[in-house]
Amino acid sequence: MLEEYAIVPDVFNPLAYSKPEYADMCLAQLKSPLLHEALVRDLRDGAWSRFCLGEPGLHRLAGELLRKLATRNRLCRCTASGAGATTDATAWGLESLATASVKPLTGVIVGNATKVAAPFSKDARVASIEKLSGTNWWKNPCSQTVPRRTTAYLSLLARVLAQANSLMFVDPNLDPSSRNYKDFYKLLAPLGERQLKPRVEIHRSLRVGDGRCSTFPEEPEWKHRFSSLNVALCELGLTVEVFFWDDFHDRYLITDVIGLSVQAGFDTTTKEDDITTWGRLSSDDRDAWQRHFDPAVRSGALKSSILIGVNPSNTAA
Repeated sequence: MLEEYAIVPDVFNPLAYSKPEYADMCLAQLKSPLLHEALVRDLRDGAWSRFCLGEPGLHRLAGELLRKLATRNRLCRCTASGAGATTDATAWGLESLATASVKPLTGVIVGNATKVAAPFSKDARVASIEKLSGTNWWKNPCSQTVPRRTTAYLSLLARVLAQANSLMFVDPNLDPSSRNYKDFYKLLAPLGERQLKPRVEIHRSLRVGDGRCSTFPEEPEWKHRFSSLNVALCELGLTVEVFFWDDFHDRYLITDVIGLSVQAGFDTTTKEDDITTWGRLSSDDRDAWQRHFDPAVRSGALKSSILIGVNPSNTAA
């Protein structure tokens, strides 16, 4: 649900369109999906963005869009994969496809003049910006049904876990000492591979159990319940802050690049036919839920918090 595109710079050149005036309309339609639902590859270790910002004759929206992509953590730095120099649109397109052989890519967006010419005219991975609406890989689904397995969660979240600088796992029942959450640490394992560690939070209910059987553990018991995750986090070089709130029911993953509604939370089962649906939140809803679980906003509903893992001196801002 978080897509990743490569964009050939001629997309920002009105002369690459079948009619130059189409550039205004096409770039305006491109803006919202890129800023809310996707990542964009910054090819050749950032040479792509430098080229787009410095090349004369490109559309006025090029600089605006690139600056917003950078500010919103949607530029994904990508090392050089092709052998040739990126001196024209064809070379940038070939470089884009070369990176896809190293790391999966949703698709490559090019100007109309580039798409109709060799070697891209018959390549389904490459689409003209003028015909994106009819391209299958551009139709980003707003929800996805997956098995309740850690491997399925990791596959769905691969791009999020590689890019996000902040992650909030919101699940009222999340308890690493419980059998159905014992593999939760595996969801955090990809974060440990990153040089600059992201900020990670867990938000759960202070309440354990339902009705008259409910209990409200104090800090020593919570530290015991999270002790196995604490060990795993130390091995991964991660720090996590766990927040305990008044009872709530909804489950989310809130990050700086995407917000997801997670119907069944982050637990797993061994039943072969047990599935759940994850849905992408609008930017407004993501921001609203982020505020809802911000201790500075709802201090009265926050009951306590604990810090687990390593010293948080090397986390992203």
